[in-house]
Amino acid sequence: MKGFQAIAKGRFAILRKRRANVVALAGDAPLSSVEFSALTGALQSVLQGKHVASGLIPALRGFIADEQARILQIHRNGGTGQAVVRSITTLTDVVVTALFQLAEAACDPGIRRGSDGCALIALGGYGRREMNPASDVDLMFVYPRRADAYLNTILHPVLNTLWDAGFVVGHCCRSIDDCVRMARTDLTSSTAMMEARYLAGKPEIYQAFSAKLERSVFYKQAATFVKRKLQESHERHYRYGASIYVQEPHIKEGLGGLRDIHAAIWIARITQRVGAPPELVQRGLLSQEERERWDLALDFMLRLRNELHYLYRGKNDVLSLSMQEQVAANLGFLGKTGSYGVEQFMQQYYLAAKDISQLSEQLILRCTQGRSQIEMVMRKLKARDIGDDLTEIDRCIHVTPKNRGLFREDPVRLLKVFWYAQQMGYALSHEIKDYIRADTHLIDEGVRRSSRALGFLLAILREPKGVAATLRSMHELGVLGSYIPEFAKLTRLIQFDFYHRYTVDEHTFLAVETLEHLDEVSRFYGEEFRSIVSDAKRLEILRLALLLHDIGKGEGPDHVHKGASLVDASLVRMGIPEPDAEAIRFLVAHHLEMSHITQRLDLDDEAIVIDFAKKVQTPDRLKMLYLLTYADIKAVGPGVWTEWKGTLLWELYIKTHTILIRGIPEGEDDLARAERIKSQLTQELSPEFGVEAVKRHLEEAPARYLLTTSLHRVASHMRLIQHVKRGEETASQWAEFPLAGYSEFTLCAYGRHGRFAQIVGILTANGMNILSAQIFTLTSGMVIRHFRVDNGGGAAIEDATVWNQTVADLRDVLAGGVAVRELIKSRRKAVLVQPIHKGALPPTKVEFDNVVSEAYTVLDVRTRDRLGLLYLISSTLSDLGVDLRSAKIMTEAEQVVDVFYVTNKDGSKLIDEGRREQIRLALERTLSEGLA
Repeated sequence: MKGFQAIAKGRFAILRKRRANVVALAGDAPLSSVEFSALTGALQSVLQGKHVASGLIPALRGFIADEQARILQIHRNGGTGQAVVRSITTLTDVVVTALFQLAEAACDPGIRRGSDGCALIALGGYGRREMNPASDVDLMFVYPRRADAYLNTILHPVLNTLWDAGFVVGHCCRSIDDCVRMARTDLTSSTAMMEARYLAGKPEIYQAFSAKLERSVFYKQAATFVKRKLQESHERHYRYGASIYVQEPHIKEGLGGLRDIHAAIWIARITQRVGAPPELVQRGLLSQEERERWDLALDFMLRLRNELHYLYRGKNDVLSLSMQEQVAANLGFLGKTGSYGVEQFMQQYYLAAKDISQLSEQLILRCTQGRSQIEMVMRKLKARDIGDDLTEIDRCIHVTPKNRGLFREDPVRLLKVFWYAQQMGYALSHEIKDYIRADTHLIDEGVRRSSRALGFLLAILREPKGVAATLRSMHELGVLGSYIPEFAKLTRLIQFDFYHRYTVDEHTFLAVETLEHLDEVSRFYGEEFRSIVSDAKRLEILRLALLLHDIGKGEGPDHVHKGASLVDASLVRMGIPEPDAEAIRFLVAHHLEMSHITQRLDLDDEAIVIDFAKKVQTPDRLKMLYLLTYADIKAVGPGVWTEWKGTLLWELYIKTHTILIRGIPEGEDDLARAERIKSQLTQELSPEFGVEAVKRHLEEAPARYLLTTSLHRVASHMRLIQHVKRGEETASQWAEFPLAGYSEFTLCAYGRHGRFAQIVGILTANGMNILSAQIFTLTSGMVIRHFRVDNGGGAAIEDATVWNQTVADLRDVLAGGVAVRELIKSRRKAVLVQPIHKGALPPTKVEFDNVVSEAYTVLDVRTRDRLGLLYLISSTLSDLGVDLRSAKIMTEAEQVVDVFYVTNKDGSKLIDEGRREQIRLALERTLSEGLA
């Protein structure tokens, strides 16, 4: 290293001598560009100047920092994505090649003469000159046969100086044969080396490496490479949401991201031996118009990725919800009358992603399905007329030039062509897609009111499979929005919350798609789903309701209310018969009802279920609403649907269905029902407990207990209470329900303020995720607490040792042997001290409702999901003198919605506004900072 540093002070002229040896190789632009030459001269001045006396690294860092600041300013001034990434690449080239040449000049001449030498090669994104601000510098030192002293002399000074200068460097050293072996077996290495670009060293080594790799791997194993690359792309898309229209897209790896362009170019290189967009146009693989769309979309994505790296000051390729507004503003999307800048920006993103996805797919198709002239003739001979001037060739629907006017002759064909494709399982050719896009204006009011057009739409919706794919294709080509103008407003419409993960239109198609895959639902409620579908007489009506259920979101907030008039107008225009229209109007108006009841209200309260049954009125409506609710929740985003939600929905469905079949009871109030239930329970339980004991227990219990607690639970509660009355501090039992995905824990003990928080803390310390909690206080002071829990992953807790430890901890805590906070600290300290991370996470929201319940204040807490959340909330409420009567916890994506029924210590509702504000501030502080 000393010799290397000495070279920096006085022998930098080596750059000028060596630069003549730089060669342009196999599609590489020469390094001796104007920008490269200017930067090389600037770096030479720095390293020869007085500043280098204080050390090579500070001088180099200063030079790099100045250049990076200059490039950032180009970006901030509106520079294109391509310009910025190439400037970063050139800067990196200048530094890397300078360091290589300095190291080589410092090498002992004898070592240099006795060596075969090496070539320094850029790989991956660096190789293709696509360096974003936080991209890694991927280098490979290639040598002919074996590593020697010369390579070691070069390698370490170059790499160490790059690291010290602030670059993130990935490197490897391989012989040419090693490269070939690696490329044959490892797909990632193979594609990285496909981007290889010469930087420094012996050009003949690079040429030998490149020629052997092409000869022995790329062209020889082209078919295998394409197959593996397509499989990799499919898996990558699935991993990142399987849709362009996710709310927080991964702009590199997601569908429509930069990696799709890379994959298409790699396949073009290996199958057609071309890669640069101009070559693709020359070979007819892209049209000039497609190439322009390609360039615009690529530049937008590169500029966006540059912005993300600058904002995060590091590598980050997820366009998170919390950053979208700032990114939009920084990229010049400032909004205008009637729309927000961030909405314009995201619509532009989705447009670019769609172009990348479509063009990449088309390029891959053209590269992998090339045909000779003879094959083209044979293909035309196989053409088959399928009606309506449409032709089928190789399972693809085409339009011959003579029939170009088929849509003008009959605009209803713009819907019918999709019915053909769905019925026959054929794809639409690229030329017919272009014709459809160009002719959507033919769908006028006459077509919208046409019974034929409606017939084809309903026929598409009636099919068991392929419905969502067909609707999505109709939407992409502009037909769906032209036929249902209200739906057009949902195109690429963002929902700015932390719950929905897709745009409104994509969410709708995913919901429709969910109904096509009910045969894959393995849980117990899956049988009910399949039974409903098999009995359904008009499945197309349910699907049409699902297609229209969020149509009001195009008009802003309160989408259910606004959607009602839009749905009515569209149904009248299409000519839907009144009985079917009434069913659709009901489903759209009530599509949030079941979700609201299961997530916020007490399903054991029969009055709530009866009220819901009165709204539904018929079993058929209930069945359709049940399926629609499932599909709607499932399509919100990955992880939003849980077994717990499935269990609650199934419970509401079964209870409501039972009431509808037996008849809705009329005229009986809660007190009368409670008295009737008392008589039934006394009669059933007296043989085991005695008449007086049963009567005493039921007299001490609140009416809510009688109305919501089943016979077998009342019996188990009485048995536990007997243990407590015999002198035990507490009595408990647990049961697991693996099919439903949860376990139950019931505990009876005399009431003490703060005891609920203690019990919750013990369950938390034992790694349990609490789903719901019910509390019943008897007039004797006995408190029955009932919890539903899972393991945090949607599964019941069946391990007896876990429950035994929980019961032992319960005895220790209630006896005063250990404080619950100390117990949590010893096992799960992060529960208490870990604050909710700032950034792309939902803000904490605390709300009070004194209307929903006559006896309790309903407290809603929305915040970031985490283990121990209920303990943080319950202990805070306990410290503030608030009693919890019941709790329901519902996870929605990364946030949780906790609903608590609470009172003051004296049992009164939280009426005082000042007290509610005190509680709100305390909860927000605890959830953001944790407990000490």
